[in-house]
Amino acid sequence: MQWLVVIAGLAAMKAAFDRGDLEETARQGGLAGAAVVEQALAAPDRATVLAAIVGAPEVEGRAELLPALARLALGPDRRLAIPAARAAATIAARTTVTDDRAREDLADDRATWTAIAMRADRWIEVRTSALEVAAALAEPDTTGFDLAAVLAVPDPVLRGAAVALVPQPAPASARPILAATIANDADPRVALGAAQALCADLVADPPAPILAALGEPGLARLRTLVTGAHPSAMIRDAARCLAASK
Repeated sequence: MQWLVVIAGLAAMKAAFDRGDLEETARQGGLAGAAVVEQALAAPDRATVLAAIVGAPEVEGRAELLPALARLALGPDRRLAIPAARAAATIAARTTVTDDRAREDLADDRATWTAIAMRADRWIEVRTSALEVAAALAEPDTTGFDLAAVLAVPDPVLRGAAVALVPQPAPASARPILAATIANDADPRVALGAAQALCADLVADPPAPILAALGEPGLARLRTLVTGAHPSAMIRDAARCLAASK
């Protein structure tokens, strides 16, 4: 009887996906449950796997599916890897830690997805989504991933995603890393993103620690980045540091 339930759940989810009804696919995934969706994520045909990816964020106990989605994100099929990573990011954003055991499991998941983000052989969409997973599963007052290591990678898209994911207020441990990025990153967008992450804290925090982290090299680079730039939220936040330094 249990196998009949599994088969029926898989069939309903895949049928909805085959007719293009993604909302119903997600609903059927939620009804099927984590065990059924996990089996579907390992199915041999792409359509069933894609249906399971759509349904995964709606499953009760959805965090249990993060390892299975990680395996897909590491796989050779781009059309599965990218949506799997995006589904994992959605699941992580909806996940809360309820006990010590859950905290240990999520720490393992965080490490797994951080490692995926650092894989140069993964598509950039997978890597940025993996960073989102790690950030969403972070302990309080941390970034959830090794910020300095990510900001050392060659791809500016990943570096830009990393600074955008720094929580507000920025953890104290992140301030010198962000300041160094402002001063030294070759990509102006990444440097401005780091400035936004650091300088936005001046709305509520005293300026002295932030300005001390920046130093004159950081402030000098900020002046170059902000001068003549098109007004934006990023520019306005970065300019807070310049205003506070006067």
